[in-house]
Amino acid sequence: MKIILVPFDFSAYSLAALQTAQRIGAKNQAKIICVTVIPSELDWDLLSEEARAKHSELIEQQQEAISVLPGYIKSVAPAKSQIEQVVKIGVPFEQILREAERFHVNMIVIGAYGKGYSDGNFVGSTLQKVIRFSHCPVLAVKFALDGNAFRKIAFATVFNSAGKVAFEKILPLAKVFKSSIHLLYVNTPEHFTNSSQSEQDMAEFGKGHEQFVIHRHVFNHTNAETGIMEFCDKSNIKLIGIVSGDHSHAPSYMVGTTETLIFKSELGILSIKA
Repeated sequence: MKIILVPFDFSAYSLAALQTAQRIGAKNQAKIICVTVIPSELDWDLLSEEARAKHSELIEQQQEAISVLPGYIKSVAPAKSQIEQVVKIGVPFEQILREAERFHVNMIVIGAYGKGYSDGNFVGSTLQKVIRFSHCPVLAVKFALDGNAFRKIAFATVFNSAGKVAFEKILPLAKVFKSSIHLLYVNTPEHFTNSSQSEQDMAEFGKGHEQFVIHRHVFNHTNAETGIMEFCDKSNIKLIGIVSGDHSHAPSYMVGTTETLIFKSELGILSIKA
């Protein structure tokens, strides 16, 4: 986790994301890229200087953000971590992902919004699109995660070959914080697996990673998302890794497990693609 990107829009959620990124960065001297986007439907990067000059209000907003950001961030989130600030104009999720590619970031830490589903802050939101299209892990938070939150990391999946690829991606974070890892399979009536088979599948994930403290759990529930939340609550776990499927071509109104957990729970949700 040497480079972390944080979308920053001056909201309390983005501040929580920045503080969480600083917590991670302080552990391994990671560089933090703080990206602020002035919203516009224009593809600013492709416009000529002449075309850009016609949008003086966007240029003024960008210059104001460039001027205000350094002092503001220093006042609300003072830290020794190296922070590079970038201010872009355009569609927020597109610019965030472009900067993630440009800087070859290892993780995006992004602020989530409040509980519940409602048009405008969930379906089609910047958060939803960043999670769906990002090639690197995305950690969504509602509150700043402190060091204790990283001491235990749950990892929920169906424990197949794709899940194992994703599992490998949480290990650098677990190593930095010396986290115990809690492998979780939620058994539901629709996707029932006998406990011995689940235990065997999870045991395969731990092979070759004996340096980590790994626990295995089978949790029975009628609903996978609710089961994950109840398990984490009972186990006092604040951070969970979820294997996110490829929803890049799915309509925004089709909501997956990762998105449901973000908006129904207070957990830090680490979305990982296989």
